[in-house]
Amino acid sequence: MSSDELELIAPGARGRRSSWRLPVVLWWIARIGTSGYPPRIRRRLAVTNVISALYSLITIPYILFYLVYDGWGLLPAIIAFAPQILFYAVTPFFHRFGPSAGAIYLCTMWLIFGVACGLFFGRDSGLQFFFLPAAAASILVFGAERLALSGLVTLIALCAFLLTEFAFVAPASFIHVEPVFLQVLHSMTVPLTFLLIFTTSFFAFKEAAQAEMALETEYRFSERLLQNILPRAVADRLKDHPTQLVADHVESATILFADIVNFTPRAARWGPQQVVAFLSQIFGRFDAIAMKHGLEKIKTIGDAYMVAGGLPQHREGHEEAVALMALDLLECCRRISEEIGEPVEVRIGMDTGPVVAGVIGPNKLLYDVWGDAVNTAARMESLGVASRIQVADCLKTRLEDRFEFELRGPIEVKGKGLMRVWFLVGLKA
Repeated sequence: MSSDELELIAPGARGRRSSWRLPVVLWWIARIGTSGYPPRIRRRLAVTNVISALYSLITIPYILFYLVYDGWGLLPAIIAFAPQILFYAVTPFFHRFGPSAGAIYLCTMWLIFGVACGLFFGRDSGLQFFFLPAAAASILVFGAERLALSGLVTLIALCAFLLTEFAFVAPASFIHVEPVFLQVLHSMTVPLTFLLIFTTSFFAFKEAAQAEMALETEYRFSERLLQNILPRAVADRLKDHPTQLVADHVESATILFADIVNFTPRAARWGPQQVVAFLSQIFGRFDAIAMKHGLEKIKTIGDAYMVAGGLPQHREGHEEAVALMALDLLECCRRISEEIGEPVEVRIGMDTGPVVAGVIGPNKLLYDVWGDAVNTAARMESLGVASRIQVADCLKTRLEDRFEFELRGPIEVKGKGLMRVWFLVGLKA
């Protein structure tokens, strides 16, 4: 999973979700102007957008109340505060000037209009309570990495609150309102302040939860990817000790190579998608067989498939497990041939003995196996016969009590000279 998947997750996106979500329109507002920023900053900008949208919406009932109560007498207040609706709404467009530009603009408008409200209506209106969310909101919009800036905003908000409490005691002289007006204004401000604090905090925690779930999803994906590249035991070792060199000497392991016969001319007739789909179908079934027998797939090289038994952890009877898999591979290819209507055959070679296994490459990790048994198994496959399983004397000796063999005879093996080889036929009756 890429880092983009850690960004804002819309309510309809896949994954684990709570039973209640914010309206879709609010999630849409939260994403305005956040594209192009890293996910961590996008979440902070989203909270800034939500706060600005809430302030814009909260302004509307106040303006309506002024109009209903005394539109002409409160005309100066309507002219002064109605622009808040637009000024707060355009906050997301300041994100283009930097990751903190929108937050600075929002806090500036917040402080200017907040002080103006205190000047117009005095402390009995309760409008100064809108300064109280400043401490929490400033951390949310600036982020913990700009603690000094958020602390400065909080300090200014505190000073503005005290200014209203002690300097703007009564409404301005050019505003003539009754005490009942101030009482209604106070009754409106308190619940709206609580709503602002709750919604902002909820959205911030919601974003944190979404980011955590995205991280969990990425972690699970990385775990699956790592375990598909490396054996589980090796992957666990690397997670515990990332810089450790993984290199093991295995006293006894059985190696199997399987190669698809006549794959090259077949691939020449097909397009790329057909080639990949064909190999995916066959090797996918091979993987299932390897898992069934508890064996470790090492790698695929073109149309060749390599499996090992007895590593990375020692197990008894790995020779038998690999032999059983070899027989299952032949049966699997017979079934595939019937399904697609043309022959699909493999040459299989096996050998057993001591090997060295380890992880190579600091960037693209690869778990591989080296040793004489690996080379001999590869020679058994390359010098083998279609739809037959070819093994050398040493492996035949270990398996002859349970399996039937057919003598092929001596063949010349590069690097080994003349070797007597056998075909594994099947289980004994």
